[in-house]
Amino acid sequence: MKKLTRVIAALLALMLLVSACAPAASDNGGGSGTTPATPAPTPPPVVAPPDELDDINTDVIDADLNVTVTLGNWPPDTAPAAELALFDGYAAIMKARFPNVTLIPNYYSYTLATYVGMALGGTAPNLFQPPFTDPQLLIDQGLVADVTDALREFGLLEKFSPAFIELLGDENGRIFGLPRDSYILGLHINIELFEQAGLIDDDGLPMYPRTLQELAEKGQIIREKTGKAGLVFPASETFGGWLFTNIAWNFGAVGEYALQRQEADGRWIVDFTSPPVVEAMEFMRALRWEYDILNVDTTTTDWASAHSTLGTGEAAMNIAADDAVSNPTAGAGLAVDKFAIVPFPAGPGGHFALTGGTCYMFSPNTTHDQAIVLLHFLQLLGMLPFVDDDILAGMRAGAAADRERGVPVLPPTPAWNDPEFIAAQRMIADEYSNVDMRLFDDFFNSVTDGTITLRGEEPMFTQRMYRELTNAIQRIITREEADLMGALERAQSEFQEFLDEEVNR
Repeated sequence: MKKLTRVIAALLALMLLVSACAPAASDNGGGSGTTPATPAPTPPPVVAPPDELDDINTDVIDADLNVTVTLGNWPPDTAPAAELALFDGYAAIMKARFPNVTLIPNYYSYTLATYVGMALGGTAPNLFQPPFTDPQLLIDQGLVADVTDALREFGLLEKFSPAFIELLGDENGRIFGLPRDSYILGLHINIELFEQAGLIDDDGLPMYPRTLQELAEKGQIIREKTGKAGLVFPASETFGGWLFTNIAWNFGAVGEYALQRQEADGRWIVDFTSPPVVEAMEFMRALRWEYDILNVDTTTTDWASAHSTLGTGEAAMNIAADDAVSNPTAGAGLAVDKFAIVPFPAGPGGHFALTGGTCYMFSPNTTHDQAIVLLHFLQLLGMLPFVDDDILAGMRAGAAADRERGVPVLPPTPAWNDPEFIAAQRMIADEYSNVDMRLFDDFFNSVTDGTITLRGEEPMFTQRMYRELTNAIQRIITREEADLMGALERAQSEFQEFLDEEVNR
């Protein structure tokens, strides 16, 4: 078994040493001899891939496969050194297993707007990661590859839950992707600000809000005691509308008052002016103008900057999910022992939490052989529902890298219907845990004990719906006397007109 990770580290160290020792070029071939030499830049620290990768078998799996694949799930150059080293280790193992396969790192942050042009132009990475809202649209438009045969060859089809087959398949039973992970919305907590506001109980745990009313009240205490925002709320682009839907559900915008519903004749109806939605929007107005708990730049805050605002201590709470724990911690510098996730607050109309997730899909020009290579790569990453010594070593390497870069190591929300795989994920999380699980238990227990009801995104053109609701939110929180009902009526009219043109024809 080759110690590939140590070889990588040694090569990196040698390259840096040669660079540091190389003579500096002189100006015009010489100088007076009195000008001090510019000090050589200090080389960045060498970070080796996790030792756990040394336990993975590197025997050749297929020497005949000769393809090139682009990996859109590769971390960006700005990612922590530990994460980049981990992926370099993965690449080295894949090179040993498939000596004639070329892997091209190609970090790509998916958006529908950018992907469509790339797919049509043949420049999309073979592997990319869209949210659960987009697969059916991509499938309908022929913008992704059918990978059913590769999934069958890999033994994956029987491990899909029925919900994911429906999400990632077409009417003929063909499959075009696979789940990466699921998420559940809750509240991210900056414990340092709760401490400064005196909101810590006798057990040393944050006195977090159980209800939306408590969210407003505790956020107000935090503002008064610390001068910081009680809640960061990203109300730019589509983000505000996305988070607002969960607030609206908890005011009762479900069932007969659902934001979207289908009539008996098949027509889709939008309802943004029902009593629960109006109450939810009044609550948003109160957060801004009565309780004053929102961050000042709400209308320009996006998803990434919301996490940064929490992590840097400019806000105490952020509506976010368990798949984004690295953003405020490793990404923004918040220590793992000062971070918590708690359940989404209940409202007067119910206690729901949005569940969704991210999947892996494949560009339309991806061949069967390329798909097989990509499945082997995902298996190495521990993202496929199989358990053996190599896969456990890969999981351990990922957990070790997370712990090294300051990410809370937590059990994931299951994305596959395979008890052995789920148990293995939880075992690794326990083995590498770097947090006090009391800061997270209520979040996870709220799902398993039925305290909270999980609810998927609204079914039709959700991103367009979120944009219209975001526009309404922006009007309400930027002008105290804004016409709330008028803003909702305008959003409803715009989205209904869109559905009538695109769906109700």
